[in-house]
Amino acid sequence: MMKMLKFLCVLFLVVIVLSCDSKRVYEQYESIPDFEWSQENTLRFEVEITDTIHAHNIFVNLRNSGDYAYSNLWVFVKSISPDKEVEEKKVEIALADETGAWYGSGFGDIFDLQVPFKKNVVFPKSGKYVFKIKQGMYDPKLKGIVNVGIRIEKGIR
Repeated sequence: MMKMLKFLCVLFLVVIVLSCDSKRVYEQYESIPDFEWSQENTLRFEVEITDTIHAHNIFVNLRNSGDYAYSNLWVFVKSISPDKEVEEKKVEIALADETGAWYGSGFGDIFDLQVPFKKNVVFPKSGKYVFKIKQGMYDPKLKGIVNVGIRIEKGIR
C-alpha cells in the first residue's frame, strides 16, 4: 500500500511539473467536425492581450490524422487588432517529408505539429486580438484534419 501511495505522489508531481508552461500566454484548439475541414469553415480565436512591452511568438497548431491526403497544408491567417487593423498572411505548413513520414509528434494515427507564424511580435496595443484561420487548398473539403489552434507565448527580445 505504501509503494502505491509513493507512486501516486510521484505521478502527481510529474503531472504538475509537466503541466506548467510559463511561456504560454494563450493556447486554444478548435475541433474540425468529422475531421473534414471545409473551405467555408473559418476558425476564430479571440485573445485578450495586456502585455505591450515584451515580444511574443505566435504559432499555428495542427493535428492531422494519417488519412490526410497531402504532405502540406496552405492556410490563410487573418489577424485583427483592437483598433481593427487587418493583416492577412498565407502560410504553408509542411506535414510530411518526401518519403511520406509525418512530421510532429503523436500517438497512433494522430500527429501534433506546431508551426511558427510570427516571431518576436510586440503587440502595439492592449485589447482583444482576433485570429481567423481558413484552409487554402484547392480541395474544398480536407479529410484528416482533426484540430487547428493558435498558441501565443512569451518570446525573446
